[in-house]
Amino acid sequence: MDVEMNSYGKKKPFLVLSVLLLMTASIASSYGGAIVLPGKLTEIGAMDYYPLCSASSSMGMMLALPLVGVLGSKFGIKAITIFGIIVQLIARIGLMFASNIVVFDIIWTINGAASGLYISAPYAIMADIVTEKERPRFYGLLATFSALGALAGPAITGIAVDWGSTNYGLIIYFIFAIIPLIGLTMIPNKKRPGSGKFDLKGIVLLVVAVCCIVMWLSLGGKMFAFFSPVGIAMLAVGIVFAILLIAVERKQANPSVPIHMFKKKRFRTTFLISMLMVAYGTCVGAFAIVYVQQVMGGTATISSTVTMPQTIVQAILGLFIGSIVGRSFKKNFRPAALIALLSYAVALGIFSILQPNSSMFIIYLATALGGIGQAISQSQFAPFFQSELKLEEFSAAQGMYQFGSTGGSCIFTAVCGACITMGWGYNQIFMLGTSLVVVALLIGIVGFRFSKEEINAASAAEK
Repeated sequence: MDVEMNSYGKKKPFLVLSVLLLMTASIASSYGGAIVLPGKLTEIGAMDYYPLCSASSSMGMMLALPLVGVLGSKFGIKAITIFGIIVQLIARIGLMFASNIVVFDIIWTINGAASGLYISAPYAIMADIVTEKERPRFYGLLATFSALGALAGPAITGIAVDWGSTNYGLIIYFIFAIIPLIGLTMIPNKKRPGSGKFDLKGIVLLVVAVCCIVMWLSLGGKMFAFFSPVGIAMLAVGIVFAILLIAVERKQANPSVPIHMFKKKRFRTTFLISMLMVAYGTCVGAFAIVYVQQVMGGTATISSTVTMPQTIVQAILGLFIGSIVGRSFKKNFRPAALIALLSYAVALGIFSILQPNSSMFIIYLATALGGIGQAISQSQFAPFFQSELKLEEFSAAQGMYQFGSTGGSCIFTAVCGACITMGWGYNQIFMLGTSLVVVALLIGIVGFRFSKEEINAASAAEK
């Protein structure tokens, strides 16, 4: 395997840089989108549908992520990644001309789905370029370049909106995708042999189940009562199709939703934690920005600074956290992972006590703490669940793991939208997020473990 990985030769540094900037582009598009969305919805008189659009983008990504593995097997991860980048750009251009909320929401969902096709690609592609021993270090660099995207994405988007227009803000992120597109042309388009038939049935079941549940949460209380005949029917269809999805995919040789990954204990634990801890990212990347713009009266540029302390901390820690934990990964992972989850909980606890006249310094303090969690979780959680997988399973597992994160964000955003419809304030939303992260921390205390035999064997090998 190492021979194949090293076959990239002199191209390896440029390919590594391309993958790192691919991570930056994906995060910049996501964080930048959160900055431009309130302004764009205000322009078309549809700000009341902010929770719906936030959930729709996450839903699009959620639907795409579990398909990454099967699509990558059939068409190649390189082809799927390039396709996702280009479709997202086309969708962003389409959003410039959307003046109707229905059309806007459909395109915004496509934008999220396209992002989902390549957001997990950096981990899978990097695993092929570098050796197994190098992965913790380079995954740490991925966390740093993710932080770069989280810093630069909102900053350049806010400037583009305040000094240009929301349309400029929609596409400015693409400057980070140019080098990755060049680098992707220099790697082989690998497909996994013997992938079998394309699982169309699984895709249909997934789309119907997710759409019905998310639409019920997002539109209930607006277009229909939650427990009206329409609402009950929509929820029932979503639940039934979700059950059918599990039943069908368990029997598929090449499932669109690789639920067989849940047989792996470490993957199962990390997946569940990712669904819960994403409450932090959703609160900070969506509701905190709205809070600053609409409750505290800040501009788009000011709101773009919300995540900057988080990003700076994440970038700095990302430079060396992988190397530090990787020196004795099986021994150091658990305490590092628990610190990450604890930092998320404390940060959201601070957000829950914000007031309209609160200083931005309080927000910066909270997101700086969150940056500790981001740096550790983004660089170390993947090597943890990869430790019980084969290399050919990485792409499907990474897509499914990201599915858990995005799925959690989608459902959490939709639930928050329903809560706001029922009269909740943003502080209550932040408190709900805090509760979910605390549950994730409790699960991590129990599930984030290597056996004593594994730790001892790793220590002996290091000596």
